[in-house]
Amino acid sequence: MPRESHYDVLGVSPGAKPEAIRRAYLRQARRWHPDRPSGDSERMRAVNEAWKVLSDLRSRAAYDRSLARSAPSQSSSARPAGATRPTGSPRPAQTPPTPPAPPVPPLELVSIRWRWISLAAVVLAAVAVVVILLATSTIDDSDPDSPPTTLAPVSQARPEPGDCFLIGATTLTSVACDHPHDGKLVRWVPLGAPCPPDTELHWVRSAQEAVCYHPPSG
Repeated sequence: MPRESHYDVLGVSPGAKPEAIRRAYLRQARRWHPDRPSGDSERMRAVNEAWKVLSDLRSRAAYDRSLARSAPSQSSSARPAGATRPTGSPRPAQTPPTPPAPPVPPLELVSIRWRWISLAAVVLAAVAVVVILLATSTIDDSDPDSPPTTLAPVSQARPEPGDCFLIGATTLTSVACDHPHDGKLVRWVPLGAPCPPDTELHWVRSAQEAVCYHPPSG
């Protein structure tokens, strides 16, 4: 059985646009990640390898050339073994030899480059989390003589679009919107996905997803 191509692993056609390949990678990563109930570490390794090759224009072009070279040649002018060419018939045109493919960068250089990109992404994500935590932290400057504020009833259920919530250390807690809250949820998005305009983003570590939300007015 022929080996599954990187396009087959991501579920896209060889002519897919870069954005379609990126969306397919995120979809397959969410499905096969080992932390998921349906996760498969071997399948996730194949998904990562396919993304590493197809996300870079040079490596994708080299991979496409290798696929073209490995495809079985089908000649409509092939004759059965032992058959002879009729006398006086023209000789079939000779196919010119395929020029050699340009050299591909060594795998070591590609691996080093991706390690640096991954490290930079981790650092940026950590900085973003710290900034969000600092921005959402509050200082208790209430008047000690004022009456205590009634706490909002909370729910341990996962907040849905339209719910108001409080931001915890690793989770979100649903609260009534007429009580103090940190924002109103607009949508859940995977890591790296953009939020709609006029909304803010918060990474929820326990859910391994982010939320786009409207901060409280006033």
